[in-house]
Amino acid sequence: MNFDDFLLRYSPRLAMLVSCTKQFPPFHILNEELLSGGADQGMSGGCYWKPLEITEQEYKDIREEMLTSPSHDLEYDPGLEDRKTINKWCGAVLSHHNPRGRNAT
Repeated sequence: MNFDDFLLRYSPRLAMLVSCTKQFPPFHILNEELLSGGADQGMSGGCYWKPLEITEQEYKDIREEMLTSPSHDLEYDPGLEDRKTINKWCGAVLSHHNPRGRNAT
């Protein structure tokens, strides 16, 4: 499995959010997910892995690749970097980049 598949399909807490809102997570949020080792998602299964942590340089390389790839169409909102936990970041992303609100005007 490559990193694109992990982030966009298998990551228990980030896959749906990143796919729907098109927002790439900050370094500390991505590492929180990677260090978790996965989670059970009830009837939809889940995904487990050996907990790992990436370096800032690895993160920069991944982010650059994901943000410049036309097949992903992702963005990065630096205004949400101050959210300390994955749950706080996810809530902020949904309130700022909710796909349902994009066509509301």
